[in-house]
Amino acid sequence: MIAAIDTERKILLKMLERRVMSHDALQNVLMESAMTGLPPVEMLLANDSLSDAEVAQAYAELHGLRYLDLTRRRPSVPWVLALPENVSRRKQCLVFGEVSNQLVVAAADPVDPSVRAALLEHFDRPTQFVVSPRFQILELQDEVYGDARAKGARMVELSPTARRTAQVSITGLNMVEQLDSIIDEAVDRRASDIHIEPEADRLRVRMRIDGRMIEARAFPLEAAPGMTSRVKVLTNLDITEKRKPQDGRFTQTSFEQEIDVRVAIIPTVNGERVTMRLLNMDRSQVSLERLGMGLETRQAFERLIRQPHGIILITGPTGSGKSTTMYAALQQINAIDRHIITIEDPVEYHMPGINQVQVDAEYGVTFAAALRSILRHDPDVIMVGEIRDEPTAHLALEASLTGHLVFATLHTNTAVGSLTRLLDMGCEPYLVSSALIGAMAQRLVRKICTNCKTAFEANATERKLLGVPEERDAVEIYRGAGCSRCARAGYYDRVGLYEFVPFDEGLSELVMEKASTERLQQHAITHGATTLRQDAMQKVLQGLTTLEEAMRVTVSET
Repeated sequence: MIAAIDTERKILLKMLERRVMSHDALQNVLMESAMTGLPPVEMLLANDSLSDAEVAQAYAELHGLRYLDLTRRRPSVPWVLALPENVSRRKQCLVFGEVSNQLVVAAADPVDPSVRAALLEHFDRPTQFVVSPRFQILELQDEVYGDARAKGARMVELSPTARRTAQVSITGLNMVEQLDSIIDEAVDRRASDIHIEPEADRLRVRMRIDGRMIEARAFPLEAAPGMTSRVKVLTNLDITEKRKPQDGRFTQTSFEQEIDVRVAIIPTVNGERVTMRLLNMDRSQVSLERLGMGLETRQAFERLIRQPHGIILITGPTGSGKSTTMYAALQQINAIDRHIITIEDPVEYHMPGINQVQVDAEYGVTFAAALRSILRHDPDVIMVGEIRDEPTAHLALEASLTGHLVFATLHTNTAVGSLTRLLDMGCEPYLVSSALIGAMAQRLVRKICTNCKTAFEANATERKLLGVPEERDAVEIYRGAGCSRCARAGYYDRVGLYEFVPFDEGLSELVMEKASTERLQQHAITHGATTLRQDAMQKVLQGLTTLEEAMRVTVSET
């Protein structure tokens, strides 16, 4: 860390020497860096005060290395392809070619020992390193490796051994390396899912990053059987079965992290489609403080999760962070004197000190059957991964009335919508009104990248959407300009939106009357509940997300 800070300082001094920036500009950026905690060089790159080329030139001078402009001299494609793509992308380097029996490698940071170690693993020969701008390297990686995939030859004849082990390759493309490279890229870009999809004329790879799907790569269609077989081998699935869905899991090490990969394979008209969900085990330690709840909401929720009994419902669509919220709540109350059991499908994260049960319908372990059995194990706290039917709902409600604290999820759009959902399932109103102590609806919105965050004044339309009074002075809101950290997206990571409704006597009476969702929602708002739209606008004003993102995620709200 100290070495990195020293390098940044020396680069800035080089900028002064070369009169790329003034003393005043340097002082301003150093002050801003001290206040925000962001590296000054990254800040200058983000606001276009410096170019990648200028930084690379200064870096080369600083370390006595040669600077190479990759827009003026093209690398040798065969030499570029000699280095596996996942290594090239991870270390931000390209094998440029060969000069006087020395390998020439262009790197964004050739002084990094890990870059040199990675090259030594693949090429046991003298190597000369040069400095090139990071974005020139990235563009050439996309071009060269992308063309190689697009021009891949047809599948080669496989030996019986190759078929058994699925070390399937096409000319220039080894499926083991390619799948490792895809997973590495997904982890590096913080993707939650990888989708490998055969189309009529190609094999498309997409990733879900911060909730949005982006196309990452494409392969010739002939690569599809080899890629799918490689996934099946890792997952211990039947590689000869291509007509019915299969699912499983495997563990992969990527960037020194243990990644749990959940796999689902389903046949389509163009071939087998693979979805891989990536679960980083570190995420199981997430705390309520880091979820993005407002202070009042978090304090009210924390009071609720320390109740001795009752049921708390977490609602929202798939992928809205419900499980993460429940894990954070369980982490908060987990103690040696408290017996906690969960029923999940699947168990996403393994939590020390908590007994976790995996649903397995094939062996009769359903949510309802597991819940009946769990009640005989004298738990203090029960977490039900999802209430899907009336028997599970009825058992969860009864468990909360017999001295257990129950957490459960439901697929409804609003917090109070969970009440009518339980009634629609066939649960008696008296049971719902007696057992429920609170409900929370949630969504996830993309956060503005702090590295390229820029402010601007809200116009009249934006002020109206934000609910800002006309008499209030100018209001600043923010957006991301796009930088290397966020891959020019302007967003980095996500934060939660929360609508929390504690259960009171008024709601209890309305449930007994079987009131409509609209009446329940109006009562909750009248008694201080913050809606998802209101929480979204608060996060816009706090500079956490953009107005466009807030409107997109809460489009169904009024």
